[in-house]
Amino acid sequence: MSDDFPDGLTKLYSYLNKLNRRFIKLRHKTFFRRPMISVISFVLIFVLLIPIIAIGIFLISRAHTQYIFLTGSSGSTTAYIAPRIQSILNTPDSIEKFLHFNIVPDFKLRSSCGGLDTSLQINTGVAHLGFAEDGFFGDSVLPAHCSSISKPEQESIEKMGAGTKMRVLLSLYKSPLHIVARKKLALRDLQEMPPGLKAYLGSDGNSTHFISRLIVEHFGLSIDRKGQTLDFEQAAEALINGEFDVGFFLAGLHNEVLRSLLQDSNEFELLPITNTDSLRTLFPYLESLTIPSAIYTNVQNEIQTIGTHTVLVASTELGDSEAYEITKKLTEHIQDLLWDVPLNLARTTDNDPSKELFYPMHDGARRFYTHNPPFFLDVAMLTGIGAYFSIIYASYAMLVGFFRNYRIYRFLTTIDQIMVRTQKLGNSSNSMRFNSHIQKPRRISLRLMRLRKISYSEFSYIEDYINAYKL
Repeated sequence: MSDDFPDGLTKLYSYLNKLNRRFIKLRHKTFFRRPMISVISFVLIFVLLIPIIAIGIFLISRAHTQYIFLTGSSGSTTAYIAPRIQSILNTPDSIEKFLHFNIVPDFKLRSSCGGLDTSLQINTGVAHLGFAEDGFFGDSVLPAHCSSISKPEQESIEKMGAGTKMRVLLSLYKSPLHIVARKKLALRDLQEMPPGLKAYLGSDGNSTHFISRLIVEHFGLSIDRKGQTLDFEQAAEALINGEFDVGFFLAGLHNEVLRSLLQDSNEFELLPITNTDSLRTLFPYLESLTIPSAIYTNVQNEIQTIGTHTVLVASTELGDSEAYEITKKLTEHIQDLLWDVPLNLARTTDNDPSKELFYPMHDGARRFYTHNPPFFLDVAMLTGIGAYFSIIYASYAMLVGFFRNYRIYRFLTTIDQIMVRTQKLGNSSNSMRFNSHIQKPRRISLRLMRLRKISYSEFSYIEDYINAYKL
């Protein structure tokens, strides 16, 4: 017997035998009348129960997950359309209404200093969704005046540094640079600005400041920068109050702040940038744009300027399925979202916007544009599900083999015990006593073979073992 079973297995089976005796006692209680370990229970636990529990935990966690959606600075076009996007994303779809259960995570709006600040917060994991200008790059230092960031988060960002988590989900619109100047200055072009002119170049962390600084340095202008901490609404008020004479605003057409300056007031006008080709050569992520004369009341002629490509960005912490659903929902409502934003980039789903972008696109959004939805139709997901059931089947096969060997071990142990007891009797009653006691294990082994818990070869092995004692 020691040749058939290794010493390690023999010790394990002996411990298992003791445990089995205790388990048999429990089975005599009412609750344990049916066998706990069986094919049916195995299937119910690992094929149904565990996946259902995993799906339930996933849905509950999704229902209680809240993502941070950065709107940009107050008065910007992004702050204007952000509530629309939040409403679209947080509105439950038909399945969620039927289940009375919110599966898609909620998005909480929070302001930021601007596009560069948004990029920094997304790259460091503080936020999950926001707006950015395609191709812009910024410093890895967060502006100190951004009140939307708590002190612990600022310290966390300084320790972590910027990463590469930001990805594009959707192209939104083109944002022209509006250079608002007082009419009394009688300037005909940006390059006519006199040295020392007080100007608002956007706040720190804002895309307006990024592009304004490029232009000022490129044309060699000597500007006295003011309003480093002001958002668009505050800057417009300061401009009206005479705190500075020129203001740079990177925003979509029909922006409320710009309309108040160029329609409600006759003090201001837009300055053109005549030489935009050199800017585009040095900074290819900029575009030459024209502001039509009919957009603002005080703008009588077309204004040549430079502009950017505003995009909706997300963190890679959003899974492919989440990014896919966000892109799908917003694309379905793109006309409602951008109907009053000129120069919008609403597209059909057959066009892949990644071909025109500098930033990388989120894999989930790319799946939407290439009509390759994630989850069950995803090869990686199918591979994972197949691997799970393969492991379950392999574990089941190993357990079946283990318990088959354990049953054989118990039979052989029982036969040995019967033989030891009968040998204590005299020779005349030895054979009769052995045959009498051995019939019960034989009947049990025959019944197990009929129930297919042991094979015919294993049954034959037990019979050969019994016959060997008779010789």
